[in-house]
Amino acid sequence: MDKENRARLCMALALAAVAACTSPRPHKVSTGAGDIDCGVETSLSDVRCFERTPEMSTAPPYTLHFVEFDDQGWLYPGPKDDGYAAEMGSAHAQLDRAVEDVAARLARNERVLLLVYVHGWKHGAAHDDRDVKRFRQMLSDAAVLDEKARGSGAATASARTVVGIYVGWRGAGRYSHSNPLVYLTFWTRKNAALHVSEGAPRELFARIRALRERWNAEDAGRPRLRTVVMGHSFGGWVVFSALSPVILELFAKQADAGGSAEAWRRARLSSAADMVILVNPAFEATRYDPLHRLAQKMRLSEYEPPALLIVTSNADGATGTAFPFGRFFNTLFQRPFVSDEEAYAAMRTPGWVERYVTHSLSGDGADASKCPGWRGDPGREDEKARSARMLENGAREKKRHDEWRAYNNKSLQAGWEWQYCGGTTLRHKAHPTHSPVWNVVTDGTVIPNHSDIMGEPLHAFLRQIYLDLPQ
Repeated sequence: MDKENRARLCMALALAAVAACTSPRPHKVSTGAGDIDCGVETSLSDVRCFERTPEMSTAPPYTLHFVEFDDQGWLYPGPKDDGYAAEMGSAHAQLDRAVEDVAARLARNERVLLLVYVHGWKHGAAHDDRDVKRFRQMLSDAAVLDEKARGSGAATASARTVVGIYVGWRGAGRYSHSNPLVYLTFWTRKNAALHVSEGAPRELFARIRALRERWNAEDAGRPRLRTVVMGHSFGGWVVFSALSPVILELFAKQADAGGSAEAWRRARLSSAADMVILVNPAFEATRYDPLHRLAQKMRLSEYEPPALLIVTSNADGATGTAFPFGRFFNTLFQRPFVSDEEAYAAMRTPGWVERYVTHSLSGDGADASKCPGWRGDPGREDEKARSARMLENGAREKKRHDEWRAYNNKSLQAGWEWQYCGGTTLRHKAHPTHSPVWNVVTDGTVIPNHSDIMGEPLHAFLRQIYLDLPQ
């Protein structure tokens, strides 16, 4: 065997070794029920929770659905006589089950907070995947902060039932963090994310949008269904690809037809989500450019929380280094580009193109006196202690938010800045101060690397941005 063929064989074996880390089968193949408490801790210790969807937690109360897609963006097939399909269990009904659960809650006059998360390149939907564990914790924290979880016995105006949907697709696998060959999956997993985004996730978001159009029309001040969609890494590409047409439509109505602040809020309530959050998203900035340009045409008369919030860490080597390297080879047969700007954007993600950046978010040097008493994660904290701390922090975050509303008085000036509970400072850098799109660059004190996106400084910041929405 000559040298060239040996090199090809080694590459093929390396790719096969990485691909073997994941399986083209769903993780959640049994139907969940309320007879088992699958909360943050029990979901990792009770084997009955491992393959179950939805997971039901009682203390604090939340429901977590899993919706899984294959590499073509299809739902998995239903049970059949052959052994392979029989292993799928109820995975084919995951999407219907999740949407119908939310619809039933709304029909019962519940007010719902729906959190949707799409994982990234190195994750999946296994019960012990790091992103799954941290998403459970996010839902638990949201339930604790809900008024009903405080034991008051009264459903206040801000009380909501917390429901989560974890969108799973075949990433590089939960063991990929210790596998140096994982970077060889860049091309295959990016291509898979594209196929996934064009498949059934669009059905999921369309059906959520239909629920919002129906149930949020009654009272714009107290919408029945609040929805926040988050995507990380290539999961950010799944979210952006699936939802950017809807966001562009929303922006076009305001930019070209004009309208009052009240008209903007009502249009936003009937869109697919109140807020779309992309953290360290891994897609080329050329895909983002049309949305950026349209956002600049909008002239909102007063401050509104972002409809699209992108947060990229300058400590993220995957999007800062690996992504441009991978895109260099991707674009070898796409050239020539019509301009240097286009070529530059084609090689980088939106957070790494300076002309698109709107804000900076830093986590060092913040004045602790701006939010006295706020406490970060001390480590080795049980759920009871965490819940107590979250309640205390939530009260301080609400107080600081009220100060923010008094500070901006609905109108912001270029270069404004604000310190949030949790030790972060947001600074406006460029573009309209009332833009519905924030493309934020942060540092390693907030997001240490590509995958560590669930730290408290970032989550505290996101919680306080969420408070800007009518509750």
